[in-house]
Amino acid sequence: MSSNASSSLFETNDDFAMVEYGIAYFVIAAPLFPLFFVIMKIIGCTMNSLWICDFPVMTLLAVCRILIFSNVIGSKKFPLSIKVILTTIISWTLFLIIVGSITQNIYLPTPGWDYDFSVDNAETFATLEIIISFVCLLLSYIAYIFMAYLIYAKKNLISCHQSRKNEIGILFQSTFVTLYITGMIFVWHQDLLSFVSFVNMEIQRNQAILNCCLILHCYVNPVLTLVCNKTIREDCLKFLGFRKRGSVASAVLREFLASSGAFPAPSWLLAEESGY
Repeated sequence: MSSNASSSLFETNDDFAMVEYGIAYFVIAAPLFPLFFVIMKIIGCTMNSLWICDFPVMTLLAVCRILIFSNVIGSKKFPLSIKVILTTIISWTLFLIIVGSITQNIYLPTPGWDYDFSVDNAETFATLEIIISFVCLLLSYIAYIFMAYLIYAKKNLISCHQSRKNEIGILFQSTFVTLYITGMIFVWHQDLLSFVSFVNMEIQRNQAILNCCLILHCYVNPVLTLVCNKTIREDCLKFLGFRKRGSVASAVLREFLASSGAFPAPSWLLAEESGY
């Protein structure tokens, strides 16, 4: 190849249309850079608000489970009070999303979203988040302990069956999930909870561990439900085809005993009804 041909690679292009396209692209894309960061903060605010919403919903489900087990409410139709509480939770979540999107009080440090305390009232919302989280965790834990007690009491009434696997499973699952999320919140909100500042989050290893915990927390409760709940575990295995579907005899027997009311249901049917 001649030297003239090789040097032509470095010569400017005389196609002015490409230059015009480049200038137009830059003019259009330049305003999108700040818009991109605004959209990212809105997404972060939405994710953080849904994280907060998860705690009262979890508490409400735990309370509803007790009420259903105690035959106070039905499993197919909830009373007006439950609907009002659920509507209030959804309204509060939408309020957090709107306020956060307007004030841009969320930013993305490592390893996850956090409040930008340079924004007005950001510390107030962070404090409210911690209060809501801990109160809901405590109420949910108490509700599951009470649920285990109800199963224990009902078993003692209908039979002399002394297996406590169901109650132990509920207590283990609720205790592990509560401690897991509580510890994660303590480490995450070190700016407001100074007594856990011994965990240095400036170290990348600690950031990676917390990030893994944030990802895994979505799977902790479902996995423990499969491990501790025999009925749900067997239903999942049947759905996946690892076990053959059983006959409808147990369902018919359960319906007959429930409709007659003359005889107490066996303990193994009670375990199926309670979900454990």
